[in-house]
Amino acid sequence: MNILVISQQYWPETWRITDTCEELVARGHTVTLICGLPNDSRGHVLPEYHKKENLEQVHNGVHIFRIKDCGRYHGDLCLYLKYVSFVRGCRRLLRKLPGKFDVVFVNQLSPVLQAIPAIEYSKKHNLSVLMYCQDLWPESLSARGITNHGFTKPIYDHYLKVSRTIYQSMFRILVTSPLYVDYLVKTCLVRPDKIGLLMQFAEPLFFKKSSVDLHGSRVHNFVFAGNVGKAQDVETLIKASALLVKDKRIAIHIVGDGSDLTEVKRLVKKLCLDNVVFHGRVPLSEMPTVYAGADALVITLSPVFFTSLVVPAKLTAYMAAGKPIIGACNGSTSELIKRSRCGECVASGDYRGLAALIQSFSNMSKEELLTYSNHGREYAKGNFDRRNYFDALEKELILVAKKINQ
Repeated sequence: MNILVISQQYWPETWRITDTCEELVARGHTVTLICGLPNDSRGHVLPEYHKKENLEQVHNGVHIFRIKDCGRYHGDLCLYLKYVSFVRGCRRLLRKLPGKFDVVFVNQLSPVLQAIPAIEYSKKHNLSVLMYCQDLWPESLSARGITNHGFTKPIYDHYLKVSRTIYQSMFRILVTSPLYVDYLVKTCLVRPDKIGLLMQFAEPLFFKKSSVDLHGSRVHNFVFAGNVGKAQDVETLIKASALLVKDKRIAIHIVGDGSDLTEVKRLVKKLCLDNVVFHGRVPLSEMPTVYAGADALVITLSPVFFTSLVVPAKLTAYMAAGKPIIGACNGSTSELIKRSRCGECVASGDYRGLAALIQSFSNMSKEELLTYSNHGREYAKGNFDRRNYFDALEKELILVAKKINQ
């Protein structure tokens, strides 16, 4: 197949869509991708991508066209400008893009707006669009304070209308969490037969066992890894850390970067915490080693309704790494942790309960911790296998290209 992929996020930033496109190439397909300019951890466009010659590249077999969108920076206005500039640039590029495609694939993280050029292109060329929906609009806007009530209601209502039009225009939508189906049907009025479940896979490298001691570690180490943003609610973990500061056996490690990192560091400084260690962004290849040094891995999510629908990709990695999982989260994530018996959870925002869980896990025997670890790894092996994921995705792409309803 000749596949056109639209994803505002792509390599050299660490997004899973990069692996997806390269695997499709490895399976014999031709992949052309339209994406935005890569940003550094502060949201600035990487300097080398200011050069015109880097706007079109071939990387690991994927033909990449880059749109000169705005930098991410910080703040809602910059983020909005980035979203809008990508849509406008993508429209212009698609008018002159060479090649005849069999199917259009939209990798839908934020924003859902990036699907608009895909819809327009597909109508013009009589193609069908497959969307991989990993971020529900307009619900995800609630993490940025835009909700269905108060003075932000008109903004919410506008994006509800836009989102409904976009989702309903898809030939097929794959979702990463069972609760996404209910939301798309009830809120965005999408026909249930258009929607399929394709949960994210665990990277194979996380199944490989390794051992390490975290630098400067105490006796018991608890690791939070991944994006540090509003939705991840790391503030709850920091508040829990404040209740544990007198226990000199326990260290909390924050591994990652994100829009809320500065605020989180400021809170740690304000509370004078010496039990929280920041490691910054770590390459994916080194993450199994980081996980290996942990007694347990921590996942926190904001109490807003949207995050209760989500199953973050890092949860599959946590489980594959074979470490107990401690959560302060609601909905799908909490249910999965309980169903797999890989750890324990309290409600989102419950920092006192989270502190009590961390304290409890620090007092467990190795045998007790190993029971959680084994449950998580076995569940990941049975449900988050990489090959099964790509077999399912490839099948979906073929059926959508043939315009066959599943």
